[in-house]
Amino acid sequence: MIEYVTTHGAPALSRWDLHGASRDNTDNGRAWVRVKRNGNDHTVTMYRDAQRTLAVAAGTLDSSSGELALAALNDSGLDGSVRLHDAAPCDALIDIFYACDTDLLARHAGLAAFLDDGNFAGREGFSEPCLRAKRLIDALINARLPVGWLADDLVPLAEATSLYALQFTYDYLSIRADDPAAQLALRWRNAARESLSRIRLPLGGSAEQIFVPRLIRT
Repeated sequence: MIEYVTTHGAPALSRWDLHGASRDNTDNGRAWVRVKRNGNDHTVTMYRDAQRTLAVAAGTLDSSSGELALAALNDSGLDGSVRLHDAAPCDALIDIFYACDTDLLARHAGLAAFLDDGNFAGREGFSEPCLRAKRLIDALINARLPVGWLADDLVPLAEATSLYALQFTYDYLSIRADDPAAQLALRWRNAARESLSRIRLPLGGSAEQIFVPRLIRT
């Protein structure tokens, strides 16, 4: 379940609740959205491509306001819901995640042992630590870029987000400051901080290094 979704271009859409989002059914964490109206019916369709040809989920509500259920299309495995507020026909895009289960397991395959019936910390897969990491990355970027910034591509954010998500995973598992989980959390946090300076975020066609390494005087 992914509840922390960044919406660009459609203030009428909010409170996304998505299940099954992955790199296979999104554009590396991003989805392209189209809202259509037919009489009182409002249809929201999600696509995995900017041309909006590869639909992955859709739903219809017989009102411009209310909760709209999204069902998977083309065996995408992506479904959920979104809240409409006086919606009108429009195109938008949403940033669902910067890192997902696949990214975490690629860095630390042993993490799979912490899943309980496919869940961790009571949520689908590792969506909980990934969401916490996305919030942190957004907060760090928001402090450095103008409001409403929009990356051309989310891939450059995957490494740092994955590392912070691993930190939060072991934070959740730790009991005291000197136990192995706490030490692993510290290791991943340090790795995440170091990775920030490697981010080259594409904005408007140019890549920007938004986290400049600090100079330490000796």
